[in-house]
Amino acid sequence: MFQIALISSPENFAGEHEMVEQMFNKDLQIFYSRKPQMPESLLERWLLGFDFKRQDNILPWPGSAHSFEDLEKISAEICFLSPIFDSISKHGYKAKYSKEELKEGIAIWKKTHSQKLFALGGVEAGNIAQLAKLGFDGAAILGAVWHSPDPVGAWEEISIL
Repeated sequence: MFQIALISSPENFAGEHEMVEQMFNKDLQIFYSRKPQMPESLLERWLLGFDFKRQDNILPWPGSAHSFEDLEKISAEICFLSPIFDSISKHGYKAKYSKEELKEGIAIWKKTHSQKLFALGGVEAGNIAQLAKLGFDGAAILGAVWHSPDPVGAWEEISIL
């Protein structure tokens, strides 16, 4: 089953916890906490702002790979390959692979690895259906939600696909 994960906004903002709680109520299953500018002690306090029953669905950000070779260095249960499409949140960060390169690379990866492979980079409602066809197990969303004027509505549009 194709899964969709959400990565936190790298910046803090008012109402963030409430928005994420609303997204959990709209089928969000995996939420990665990624606050690169936040010291670990503050990140732990930030995480306490979420309902205790959500804690099993909130995971630390494991990082992403920018090549199939870099994926070999990742031991997490879910690996992220980026950028698949032109990034929404990082201007000038362009897609790195053709569809053929992705199909071939993913097929080779799956023959030798049990980890799930998620697409990252530029994933939005208009292109998410392509990812399962390419062989990805899921996708991680960031810019399509957090750069939207209505993050909860953007999540809802993506999650019903």
